[in-house]
Formats: sequence, C-alpha cells, structure tokens
Amino acid sequence: MTMKHFAVFFLALGTSSVHAVAQTATTPAAFCDKDIRPAVIAFCHDLADFQTQVNKNVAEADLSGDFNKLDLSKPQAAVDFITAVAGQMNAKTAMQSAAQGLVGWLNQQRTDQQLGAGASATGTTSLVTKAGSSQLISLAVDSGGLTRSVNGTTATLGTNSDQIFRTVTNHNPNCLLYVNCTSLGWFEDNILNKLSLSAGFSLAQQSTTTAASSGQASGSASSAVSNVAIPSGAGRLANISAKFEVRNKFDPHQQAFQSKWKDLVDANADMKAAIKTIGDNTDLIKATLQKDAPQLDQDALYQAAKSDKSGTVLDNYFNEYFTAALQKVEVDASLPVNVVNVLQNRATYHDLWNTMLDNAAGTLFTVQYTFDQPLNQPKTHDFTVVYGYSFKTMGAVTANGGFSLYDGALPAGAQYGRFHYGQISAEYDQNLSGKTSSLQEQLTLAAYWQYQPQPSVLNIAAGTVAPGTNIPIPNGTQEFVGTAGSLWVAQGKLTIKGAGGIDIPVGVSWSNKTDLLQDSKVGAQVGISYDLSSLSSYFGGSSH
Repeated sequence: MTMKHFAVFFLALGTSSVHAVAQTATTPAAFCDKDIRPAVIAFCHDLADFQTQVNKNVAEADLSGDFNKLDLSKPQAAVDFITAVAGQMNAKTAMQSAAQGLVGWLNQQRTDQQLGAGASATGTTSLVTKAGSSQLISLAVDSGGLTRSVNGTTATLGTNSDQIFRTVTNHNPNCLLYVNCTSLGWFEDNILNKLSLSAGFSLAQQSTTTAASSGQASGSASSAVSNVAIPSGAGRLANISAKFEVRNKFDPHQQAFQSKWKDLVDANADMKAAIKTIGDNTDLIKATLQKDAPQLDQDALYQAAKSDKSGTVLDNYFNEYFTAALQKVEVDASLPVNVVNVLQNRATYHDLWNTMLDNAAGTLFTVQYTFDQPLNQPKTHDFTVVYGYSFKTMGAVTANGGFSLYDGALPAGAQYGRFHYGQISAEYDQNLSGKTSSLQEQLTLAAYWQYQPQPSVLNIAAGTVAPGTNIPIPNGTQEFVGTAGSLWVAQGKLTIKGAGGIDIPVGVSWSNKTDLLQDSKVGAQVGISYDLSSLSSYFGGSSH
C-alpha cells in the first residue's frame, strides 16, 4: 500500500465531512447545499470556492487550481465524480444492495437496539430499556406482560426522526454508510439524528369514552346515573416515547485519535486491502475520465460565475457540463465496475471508522421520556436514563434508572402523591452465533426492581356497578389495589434475528407480584419485530 493510495483514500472519505461545514445564508455554498442534483451536491464545496474567488474579482488566469477540481478530464476531479455518480449508472443498484446487506448484518450484530415496547406495557418482551432504536421505521408486536397483571398484546411503531426527515425532504434515508450522503447541517447531526420516537398501541384492550346519560331507559335505580362509559375502539394508544442519544464528543483531528487510527489500520488486513483497492480503482477511473471526458470550457465557467454572485448560474452551467460529460464516459463498460468497487470499499472503511469512533467516544448513554396511558389507571410521565457498555466479543450490559410521576392534578382527597414509582434494572446480552451465520441468536438475562410508596391506583369508571349490588357508581372513583413496596422481576430471553430485519424474541419471566395482584407470577413473552431500514431504497430520495 503506497502513500498515494493512502492519500486518495482519505481524500475520498474526507469529502463528505469537509463539505458539511456550516455555511451562512449569503455564501454560494448555502445555495448549492440545498440543491438536489448529484453533480452539484458532490462538487458543492469546489463550486462555492470558485464562486467566492470570482466574487472577489480574482482573475481567470489565477484560478487554474480551481478549474482543475471542476474539470472532469483532470485527475483532481475524480473523487467527487465517483461520489456524484454513486446514485447513477449500474452503480446505484449495486451500491444499494451492498449497503442494505451491510446494514442488515450490522443490525443482526447489535445488542443495543430495542424495537418493541418497554417493561410497563401489557404486552412486551423487554424488561430493560436499551439505548438504541430503529434506523428508519420499525414495527413490533409483543404479547405477554412483565410488570403488569394484565397479559395483553402491544404493537409498537418506532422511527428515527432524522431518517423520516430525509425521506420526506427527498434525501437519501439510507445514510448509515455516508457513501453518497452529505450532512444537512448542525440540527440534523446533533438533534434529529439522535432523536427516536415511538408509539405503542394495546391491541387487545378496548378503549372507552365517558358520555353523559340522558335518563333511565328501563327498570329502576336507587340513584340517577349522569355519566356512562361506552366503547370507542377495539385498540387504544397506550404510550408515546421520545429517546435522545447522548454521545461523548471526540475530535478525529487530534493527534491521539490519528495515532489510534493508524494502529487500527496497520493491524487490519481488510482495511489495508480496501485502501489499496480504492487507490487502484480511482486510478482506473481517472484514466477513463482523462481519455473520454471533454475538457471544461474555463472561460464559459468563469463568465457564468461572473454573471451571478449567488452561484445559481454557475451551478446550472456546471450541471449541464457534467451531464454531457457523463454521457461520453459511460460508453466505457469498465467505469461502473470501478465505481462500485470504490464505493464498496468506502463502505468497509466507514464501518471501521464508526467502530473507531465508538471506541473513542465511549459507551452509549440515552435518556427517554414516555407518556403512558395504562388501562383503568392514572396516566403517568415516565423518565428513564439508559447506560450501555459493550465488552466486544464478551457481550454487552445495559443498565436503567428511572421514575414515574402521575399526570396532572391529583383528585380531591387523594391518598397518594405525584410520585408513582422508582426503578433500577439491568440486563446482559450476548450473541451466540458466528458472525457469518444467516440467523443470529441473542441471549438476554435481565433483572428489574421497582419500588412503589403506595399500592397501585385503579380507576373505576362512572356507571360501573358496585360488586354484589345493582347500584351503579354515578361519578366514578379510585381504589388502591395490590401492595406497596418492592416488585422484583427476572427474565431469560432468546432472540432469533434474521438478515432481512425480522427479530423473534421469546422469553420466560418470574415476578414476586404484579402491579395489581399480590401473588407471584411466572409468565411467557413472545414477539416479532421488523426493522424497515432494509427497505430504505423503496422510499426514494436523491443520493445525498
């Protein structure tokens, strides 16, 4: 592996991060950053630099270096050319397939991802909240309770806010590899990308609505009934959650990182091969461009920039030049193959880069908020802190700490306070299969402790007939049910993870009691979840 290959390699992969530097609204880059044309996006940084120089009245004769970066017949333009055509020619299909395959493999290996409902749901297979979430959209259906007395079925729809934003704004949502994607700015990197949302629906629990009674239809009653509970649906919204991933910052430009990175590359044969392949195939692409690509009309490009300081005319002219040049170079059948090889090895690089960043940044740390609406119980606000630590091949540990508060003002005469419960929990996860297996098995051992200062509160709806009588309760009431104190739960679970994004968890649990009943409980949980990140290509979006 030569220094030339190493330089080409870092230049290729550094392009996206360099181009993502924030721009002010008055600079040309602020315009081309919003452009959806692949050629303009890939060459945005160089176009912005060129326009800035022209706006400063730099003479055309003094811009030879800038011209070379935009002239496809010059070697300096090859790296951005590869990025620009990643979503075109035959490389688009090949690269999407390679990216989806790697995404699926990575999801199979992950032990930090949670797609289903949390421990407090009536249908769940997860005793501990994990730090990770779905990458695009996930759907999970879980049956069997852990801390609840009622065994129900819960459907959970989860999403990452950044991936949804990229999808609805016509940007490529499959940006895990950063092969042909650019950052949309600070808000995306620091807020959207770290924020995951989910909603849980209790499928086996009937929802009700309180309605006013207009009088007795038959018979006689000792007291008038003013309100009644009527069914409003076969399923109900059980909870809404927001999860924000907090990451330690780490500067890859620091000498300490560069030293660690060099050691990691030197020790990895696949990385050395990827760097060499990128260099070799980039040289072949350069040769094709030099042979077939038309030379850039430097005077016309200069005049385009001169006529409009905003950069619009320049971007339009360059896109026309790029399109015409691409038609000429596409006749070389080896070009798509070489482009695919470069992109696939960029993916290998970025996988290792992400691993290096994770090692440098430390372990996962996440905070989660959930608005919970349990059936016939007061609504709650639940707050959870999630800490995860990976032991590499020795598995991973996740720990939770959290508390729950009752929603809104307490009823008059309430014998309980706003504090519902506090809990701590932990679990150990270990992949049991070899990394080359098409099916992955993940073992989970979990323990949960919850303390309630008061027994659980049960809402008795208006119109409910008091047990042993024919007397309806006119305005509803609340009763303590179960016991205060500690709730202990232990669970063992096996999750079978398929390459297509399908997970099937099966668990067995024991608890000393549940939220409403005092007796111990042995239960089983089963679920199925599907991560739609493997279908990201069907959501469209431009290749940036």
